[in-house]
Amino acid sequence: MEVTSVLWSMPFLGIIFSMSCFPLLCPRLWSRCAGYVPLFWISVYVLAVGGFLGVAHVIPAICEPIITDYLPFIILISALYIVSGGIFISFSRGHGPIFNTAYLFVGSIIAGWIGTTGAAALLIRPFLRANQGRKYTVHLMVFFIFLVANVGGAATPLGDPPLFIGFLKGVDFFWFIRHLFPILFGTITVLCGIFFLLDLILFRLDLGITYERSEGPFLQIQGMGNVILIVMILLVVIFCNFDGAFILYGERFSYASILRNTLLAIISLVSLKITPTEIRRKNDFSFAPIREIAELFAGIFITVAPIIDMLHRGPNGEFGWIFEWIAPGGEFLASRCFWASGILSAILDNAPTFLIFFHLTSGDPHVLMTLKSNILMAFSISTVFMGALTYIGNAPNLIVKSISVNHGVRVPSFMGYMKWSCLILLPIFVVISQFLK
Repeated sequence: MEVTSVLWSMPFLGIIFSMSCFPLLCPRLWSRCAGYVPLFWISVYVLAVGGFLGVAHVIPAICEPIITDYLPFIILISALYIVSGGIFISFSRGHGPIFNTAYLFVGSIIAGWIGTTGAAALLIRPFLRANQGRKYTVHLMVFFIFLVANVGGAATPLGDPPLFIGFLKGVDFFWFIRHLFPILFGTITVLCGIFFLLDLILFRLDLGITYERSEGPFLQIQGMGNVILIVMILLVVIFCNFDGAFILYGERFSYASILRNTLLAIISLVSLKITPTEIRRKNDFSFAPIREIAELFAGIFITVAPIIDMLHRGPNGEFGWIFEWIAPGGEFLASRCFWASGILSAILDNAPTFLIFFHLTSGDPHVLMTLKSNILMAFSISTVFMGALTYIGNAPNLIVKSISVNHGVRVPSFMGYMKWSCLILLPIFVVISQFLK
């Protein structure tokens, strides 16, 4: 399916507008009907495809993004969510800002090696439990999204999908940590510093200088069988990437994708089978957060397809002005690649954005790792970091948001979250962009 007008962006923008405005304008209606909003915009998109391109294009318009992108995405996200929900980690309460800051720092490091999705789903519950009883908790969720669900993923290809795509395309596994470490470590340190000062102020306003510790051991871990299953998920993702496919009813099916999805589904079922009910009860585990993500991202993956298609056309496509800005005179500017790829990642999807810029700037991993290393650094950092700018910039953001709601945390609205992210992250990104020049 080939589209030739930016008007095809409207259903996707409709989903974004609905998420940002409806909860503010009609909060009660949104709480009851949120799941129907993506369905409505999918219907608008499908009717447009059928009306303007022909009925024959309707099934491909739905099936291609669902089979190629959505199913692998939601199966992986669901597997990590289900397995992590079978691991109970609990700290005694009463440790305050020093403990919270150290927790976020260590969580950021872990995210770079087990993935932002796995780290977010695994670590958000114990973090919230350790801070039960506090009045001011919004900043805990916000900085957790910044650090664990996004920034920490820039350490290795296992950390976030964009870097994993780069690894599959030929970028050396350790290239990212060698070249991105100063920016990564600096950003984590600055964010942890800001968090510590803010948490210290709110901690004293909230509870006073003293804080009564809860009884019990400092650390409890139950469900070690699921820790093994998380390692198995990572191994499945790493090794189920080989060539080979077959065509069925005009659709291309990858053998690796089928094997990966099957194994992940089996791992999820095993986790549900072996995990004692008591562990999931103590985790307040429910399928509501993952169902919300599944509904929303079904709409996003289907309606974003024409935008990705137009971006893939590069300078000759409908969004050619973007590429004229990042490469005036044909010479790519690292700082502009940083902002363009980052903003697209915040509102679209970071993995396709990385792939677009990878091919646009060279397509040769050896050239990008050497002669154009600053360009590769720019869109590697931005596609990972700027996923923190919006709730939809990275799937773990919504997992953290949904679990926080289940734990009674008052979470910001779509626009409310962006006030936090723009105020805190944009100045840091400005400094990074100057560093990349």
